[in-house]
Amino acid sequence: MTRTFRGLALAIAVPLILSAAAACSDSKDDEADSPSDRPTVEVTAQPQDAQSAQVAAEQLFDNLSEGDWAGAYDLWTDDAKASIGKDAYIELVATCTGQQGQYQVTGVTPVDDSTATIKWTHTPVAGSGQTTGQNTVKYQSGVWRFVPDPAALAAYKQNKCP
Repeated sequence: MTRTFRGLALAIAVPLILSAAAACSDSKDDEADSPSDRPTVEVTAQPQDAQSAQVAAEQLFDNLSEGDWAGAYDLWTDDAKASIGKDAYIELVATCTGQQGQYQVTGVTPVDDSTATIKWTHTPVAGSGQTTGQNTVKYQSGVWRFVPDPAALAAYKQNKCP
């Protein structure tokens, strides 16, 4: 009977001990995953150089070429965004057939550490001939932002295509 009692006691005690140990190890895992124990990710700023300014302009032009109006708007400077709301811009520019097409950056000229001039060409989808232009990109809050043409911003404010 003693052997049976020991076997029964072990059969009951072992699972209880194992489940208690598992619960302790689970709570330690939870503590290890707490926000204070996770590695900190620091957002780094883009380099303040002409190449990074060009990349920002090329991204905006790619967005325009692909009809990603929201993506293009998100790359504007804060001042430009203050001129027209995102939803109003998207609704309007979607009707502007001349925005899409192929853009190519043809030159970048640094003005100072936080400003560069971007020269570009644009061939609309409709094939109405290639146009050239230039815009400014500005370094704001660690990233390069696009300054839309003042005439285009004025047209957008009047709910017209540039």
